[in-house]
Amino acid sequence: MDSTATSDHDAGGIGRRQLLSAVGGSAVAAALAGCSTLLSDGESADQGGQSGDGISDEPIQAGLLTFTRGAPGVLGIQAQRGAELAVQRINEQGGIGGQREIELDVVNEGSNALDSYNQFIEEGKEVTFGPISSGTHSQIAPEVEKNEVINVGTDGTVTTLYEETVPDPTYSFRFQNYDIMEVVTMAREAVERIGADNISTVAGVNPGYSFGEDEMQVFTQAIQQLTDAEIVYEGFPELGASDMSNHITSINNEEPDVTFSSLWGGDVTTFVRQANANNMFENTTVFGTTLYSAAGDVPGDALAGTDIYSGSRNYYWGLPALGNWQPGRELFDAATQQEGVTVPTAHYMSGYGAVTAWATAVEKAIDLLGTYPSQEQIAQVLEGHGFFTPAGYHNMAEDHQGASNSFAGQMVYDDDLGAARLDDVNTYAATETAPPPGVTGSDWLESWSA
Repeated sequence: MDSTATSDHDAGGIGRRQLLSAVGGSAVAAALAGCSTLLSDGESADQGGQSGDGISDEPIQAGLLTFTRGAPGVLGIQAQRGAELAVQRINEQGGIGGQREIELDVVNEGSNALDSYNQFIEEGKEVTFGPISSGTHSQIAPEVEKNEVINVGTDGTVTTLYEETVPDPTYSFRFQNYDIMEVVTMAREAVERIGADNISTVAGVNPGYSFGEDEMQVFTQAIQQLTDAEIVYEGFPELGASDMSNHITSINNEEPDVTFSSLWGGDVTTFVRQANANNMFENTTVFGTTLYSAAGDVPGDALAGTDIYSGSRNYYWGLPALGNWQPGRELFDAATQQEGVTVPTAHYMSGYGAVTAWATAVEKAIDLLGTYPSQEQIAQVLEGHGFFTPAGYHNMAEDHQGASNSFAGQMVYDDDLGAARLDDVNTYAATETAPPPGVTGSDWLESWSA
C-alpha cells in the first residue's frame, strides 16, 4: 500500500521554492507546514504582495466548536490543541498577512452546539472551525451557508453532509477525511491483512447514532464489493455505554472472521477491556476506523493479546518516520508538551489542518489581491486549494471535502510512550478511498469492478 501514496514521504525532500509556491509563498504558510527553517535566508513575511496596504492590524476573531470535557473530550481536546498550535505558529510569524494575529475562542460542543455556533456569528467571528460530532455538523452546515462566514470543519465526517445536507456549499468546508474514506480504508485493510477468501462473515459494533450507523452501512457495502461476506451481527451501543457484554456475547456466538467498529474515545477502552476479559479476540479480528482515537486513554493491559487494526484517518504521527521528517518530529514534540495530549492523534491534525487550510488560503488570496480578502474570495481560493502540514500534502477538493492519505496498522501498547501506537502501517491514497467530486459514495461503491 505504501507505494500508492508517496506525497507525504516525498515532501521530505521538496525544494524550498517548490514548497513556498505550493503553500502561497508566505512565512505563515511555511511555518504551518513545519518548515519555517526554510526561511532562514532572511526573507520576511512581507513578500508576494503582503505589505500592510489594505490589511488592518485588528486581530482576527475565530471560534472553535469542539468537545472540551467528558468522554468525547478524548477527541475534542486533541482537535483543540492542534488548532491552538496552528494559531500559535501563525501569531509567531506576525499573524495573517504579517499583521493580523488570531484570537481563538474555544467553546464546548455539548448539547447546545447550534446555539454556540450562532453565538459565534453574533459576536462577529470572521471564521469558525469544528465541530467534532456528525450530528452537530449536519445542524450547523446550513447555518454556515446562510451566514456566509467560512467554517472549516475539523471532523463531523458524515458522508451525506455534502451529498444531501448542503449539496452545493459555498462557505462550508471540511478538512478531515470523511466517513467513506476511513471506512473504505479499513475494508481494504481487512482484505490486505486476512485475504478476501478468508472473510465470509462480518459483525459490527458501532456507536448508536448517525456516525456509527453511517459507517456500518458503508463498511457493509464496501466489504461486500471486495468479498462474499455475510453480515451476521450489528450492534449499536449508546455513547458512553458502561456495559457492552451483550454485543461481545453475540460476537463470541457468531465467531465472525471480521468485526468492524467505529467506536471512539472512552467507548474504545470500555469495549476493548470487556472484549479482552471475555476472550473475544480468540474468535474474531477487529478492524476499526477510529479506535486509535483512544491512543492515550486505553491501558496496556486492555490491549495485551488483542488482534486489533485501526485506521488513523489522515494523520499518523509515526509516518514519515520521526527520525527522517523534521516537521513531523517538531509537531510531535510540541504536541506532547501540551496539556491533555499523550500522543497526537488524527483529531489533533483535524484541528491543526482546519486552521492551516483556512490560513494558507487567506495568505494565497492576499498574494493575489494585495489586500485582505472577503469571505467569498476566501471561499473561492479554498476550492481546490492545496497546502502542506507536518502530516504532508493535503487538497481541499472542489466539493469542499478535504482529501489526504489514510493510515492503518495494528494497534499495540508502547510502554515507552505510555500510549498505544500503530505497527506495520499501510498508507492508502485518497484515490483508493474516496469517490471523485460529484459522485456519491454509494454510487462509487456500486461502480467497483470485481
